[in-house]
Amino acid sequence: MTNTSLAHVLDAARALHQATPLLSGFAPWPVDIMPAPVAPLHVPAADLVAALGLAAPARCRPFVDAIRAATAHAHWKRTYTEAEVGADFLARYGYFELFGPTGHFHSHQLRGYIAYWGEGLNYDWHHHEAEELYFVLAGSAEFLAEGSAPARLGPGQTRHHAANQPHAMVTHDEPVLTYVLWRGAGMADLPKMGRAA
Repeated sequence: MTNTSLAHVLDAARALHQATPLLSGFAPWPVDIMPAPVAPLHVPAADLVAALGLAAPARCRPFVDAIRAATAHAHWKRTYTEAEVGADFLARYGYFELFGPTGHFHSHQLRGYIAYWGEGLNYDWHHHEAEELYFVLAGSAEFLAEGSAPARLGPGQTRHHAANQPHAMVTHDEPVLTYVLWRGAGMADLPKMGRAA
């Protein structure tokens, strides 16, 4: 059975998603969600998320609070190797798949992640087939993408990446906590470092 804390994260995600046109316009909330037995897995960034002291706007606060309360129960992942991104990056980065093909809640209609990067990190150029939408929950980051102007985004702001569009992200003086959606072909795949699709 899925942990109650993660069910609270899902409920908060659904409430924000359905109340936010930028999210619901990207993709409707999936109707095929089913709990899945995914075991917790700790990474160092989970402790940073649990202790996160960044202010979040009122509409994001229930989601952020639910995430912080559930960090010990989530299956945290780090897609990249130390050779690709460095030891410091791995120590202050992590994500978990809330819903999707391999998430705490299974869905084949949409994939939803909770992802965190500490301050002063360079998430170098990468790409993936799935179409993507970032929604900043707390903190800020500078988003870069081929064909788009760089933009520093804060809570409540979004960044869309088309299929196979190379993109990158840099955090500056504060960390960033995000809700990330994937849709379409390649939804079950992983990102690949570099600009070449």
